[in-house]
Amino acid sequence: MTPEERRQGIVALVMQRGSVQLDELAEHFAVSRMTVHRDLDLLESRGLLRKERGGASAESSLLFESNFHYRVQIAPEEKRALARAARSLIAPGNVIMVDDSTTVLPLADEIENIDFLTVITNSYAVCERLRGRPNIQLVLTGGIYSDTLKGFYGLICEQTLTKMRADWAFLSAPAVIGTSLYQKDQEVVRMKRALMASAERKALLVSHRKFTNRALNHFAELGEFDRIFISGPLDEDIAARLRQAGISFDLVQTETQDPCREC
Repeated sequence: MTPEERRQGIVALVMQRGSVQLDELAEHFAVSRMTVHRDLDLLESRGLLRKERGGASAESSLLFESNFHYRVQIAPEEKRALARAARSLIAPGNVIMVDDSTTVLPLADEIENIDFLTVITNSYAVCERLRGRPNIQLVLTGGIYSDTLKGFYGLICEQTLTKMRADWAFLSAPAVIGTSLYQKDQEVVRMKRALMASAERKALLVSHRKFTNRALNHFAELGEFDRIFISGPLDEDIAARLRQAGISFDLVQTETQDPCREC
């Protein structure tokens, strides 16, 4: 288990139980109390838990949905299924752009056998997964780094994206309201718009859960995307409204559900 995997495990336990004692964490992960202390300090700085005397507790007000370290633990099987479906769009020699979302992140694991691929991203997490791959030319946008979002943002990032061109851009969104996509953070909106503007075609990967979420900042319409992949099960009323609006999409099931089908 890597240190980051251990920290994700700590957050999962705290979220599940509400509070966990330091000694219990040390025993569970077979590490020293000092190591747990350092992990709790880091996780508190990320806004994922509250460190207390002798342990840690979780408060809903601290578990911000925009926090990468929180989001990456949600519905991993759904995200992998979406990535497998989206991988079919990518051909050898393509240039692709990948956003900072944890939904698109598993795509990095699905492209290891595609030759002569160029990947442009603002996501440090994507960079971590792809660095050293001999078949991939990796381009990181640069910009102002956010550990909360685990990505690069700001003017440098946006200007870098506007100077490049890609065959496909792969994005996600935290909220879908009607046929519109919304994002919590303004700097992420600007990055995603720059990414979309620099790609010939655009693909959206989104969980069915996002259709009940809410966020402040509008950044795109579903009609702007060439392909849309939605993890099932999708509410029938929502699916009907999308079809009535002329939005076609691929409904992607996990391995324990029915296979992907076009709607």
